[in-house]
This record gives sequence, C-alpha cells and structure tokens, in this order.
Amino acid sequence: MGCSSSLFSLRSLVRFTHTDPAGYVFFPRYFEMLQAVVEEWFTEALDLKYADLIIGLRLGTPTASIQCVFMKPSRLGDALEIAVILEHVGNSSFRLRFRGGVDGDLRLEAVSTLVLINLDDGRPRPIPSDLRAPMERYRELSVRWASLEN
Repeated sequence: MGCSSSLFSLRSLVRFTHTDPAGYVFFPRYFEMLQAVVEEWFTEALDLKYADLIIGLRLGTPTASIQCVFMKPSRLGDALEIAVILEHVGNSSFRLRFRGGVDGDLRLEAVSTLVLINLDDGRPRPIPSDLRAPMERYRELSVRWASLEN
C-alpha cells in the first residue's frame, strides 16, 4: 500500500520459512522482512523502483546499524504489518524506524541507519535531489504522524 497521506506499511504473512520448530519467527528472519519493507517503501512511497536504484543507478543502501526490540513473538500464520517512519535524512544516510504488529498488537520496533553507496566503488554518495525530495516529504509525514502518537 502506498502512502499519500499515511505512513507506508507492508503486511506480510508469517510463513513456515520464517519460523523455528516451535512456530515462532526466528529472529534473524525479521531482518529479512525489514529489508523487504525497505524495498517496497522505495517503490511505493518514494516512487523509485528499488531494482532501478540497484541495477539502473548502481546505488545501494546497506545497513550501517540496526537496533531491534522484540515485544512479543509472532507465529506462523500471523499477518505482520510493518510501518516505516523516516526519522532523519542526512547527506548520504537516513534513519528509519520500523514498527511491526499483528492486528494493532506491537510485536517489534527497530531503528536502522542506511547509507547510500555507489555500488561500483562501495563508497558513500550524497542522496541525489530527486530522491531527497520524496524522502523529505515522507519525513514530514513521519513527523506529523509522531506528533499524533504523543
């Protein structure tokens, strides 16, 4: 789902491949889910296909840091919805907050800093203005959302 007036979120079914033998999401799988959310966020919320960023523009967004708090476990069959809040846009990096829940019940919250790099030399690159503009619009939306939450 896109985000013209609301935060972008991606709803995904917790599948067998995400879980441990007890049927709970194995924690490293959450990081794979967060990457999927980032890719869809670029495509849907920023109007830049993530594949075009990687293949066409030769730009990547590796994770420089991530912190995650798991409030409650998610189980096989849960419909996990993860929302994206853009907290900061720097010169070549940006910080995202993810809030994941099932039917409004918060399961995890993560904060991640991603860096825009040139894939040919692996070095940070300033966020281009045609990407910065939609990021700033989304950040403003995130700020408005955060003010409603408090």
